[in-house]
Amino acid sequence: MAEKRQRAPAWALRDWRRRSVRTVITLALLAVILTVVGATRFVERVFFFPSRAPFPTPAGIEDVRFETPDGLTLHGWFAPARGVAPGERAPTVLHVHGNAGNVSTHWWFSEFLIDEGFNVLCFDYRSYGRSDRATRGMRREDVITDAHAALEYLRTREDVDADRIGIYGVSLGASVALAMAADREEVRAAVAGAGFSGWRRIANEKLPGLGWLLIRPGADATDSVARLGERPLLIVHGTTDAIVPFRHAEVIAGAARDAGVRVEVVSSNIVGHNDLVDDRAVRDAITGFFRRELGARAE
Repeated sequence: MAEKRQRAPAWALRDWRRRSVRTVITLALLAVILTVVGATRFVERVFFFPSRAPFPTPAGIEDVRFETPDGLTLHGWFAPARGVAPGERAPTVLHVHGNAGNVSTHWWFSEFLIDEGFNVLCFDYRSYGRSDRATRGMRREDVITDAHAALEYLRTREDVDADRIGIYGVSLGASVALAMAADREEVRAAVAGAGFSGWRRIANEKLPGLGWLLIRPGADATDSVARLGERPLLIVHGTTDAIVPFRHAEVIAGAARDAGVRVEVVSSNIVGHNDLVDDRAVRDAITGFFRRELGARAE
């Protein structure tokens, strides 16, 4: 006769069940963590939509190239201020552009400054336009590094007054520009156009409930402006902006005021996001700000 199997004691079965449940929960939590980490890396990358489509260089604009600390070559457009005497060092505006496209699709945000007595440099981040491709997925730290490299390049030019450099960031570029400027006293004044107040905040507005989880903190405009010290800030923003709502301008301005930074907000109710400088009042505000803070010829 076959020997009967002895059943495990009840306490052993209960212990086995408890350990099994703990194992399942642990594996589930690990899966969630790995999913979130992977999603975080992915979502960080989708902040950036570079275009490498070919484009011509307009007459009167110089193609320039400069190196990043990690060995990439970036491309940009440099336009000398019109009406400046030969050999004169002119005040200069570094334009840090927004997401999508490349320098050719963002140039119009700053080209009006050339006629106002300012040199203008607009450059492409890594993977954008004619700049070298990134060696890994795009991250905010990388594009901030690229902005530092652009500033270093400007300081080497004979036609740039290194004591009169301002920065002008638009949309995503506002966060990048402010993060760089916060660490660089060489930047005398900053303009933030249609910028978002925080990476997590804007992500959560696009993905309610998930943005705070999927995007890591760091390099927020609200933190950056608090470190500008005595350097002035101009914020320009359209009240009908559907991509980065106007309330972000108010949040950034509040953080600057709380830190004692001299800040001015210029709003427009006739423009949104991508048409920001279509409003002559916005262009005049930017021009007037840089004239006061950097100096340029008067009208």
